[in-house]
Amino acid sequence: MTSEVKEVQTLTGILLRPLAVGSRAIIVHQGKITRTARITAIHHHTAVEVCFETLDTRYYLQTGPNFEPAVSAFPAALAA
Repeated sequence: MTSEVKEVQTLTGILLRPLAVGSRAIIVHQGKITRTARITAIHHHTAVEVCFETLDTRYYLQTGPNFEPAVSAFPAALAA
């Protein structure tokens, strides 16, 4: 039996939409946008950190107290 070691990514930024197993995370960090592979597990989600996995990567997203939630990242008028 072989076990794969997953890559670990620690990022500081915000989610552009809520996490859901089976969908992709969209993260804004360091002035760029990262779109992950499909999420396979969500381990925890607090006000300052989110931990989730895709098929080959475990993500630790540090959101911190200075970041706004994803739902307020853009004005609603721009979504139309």
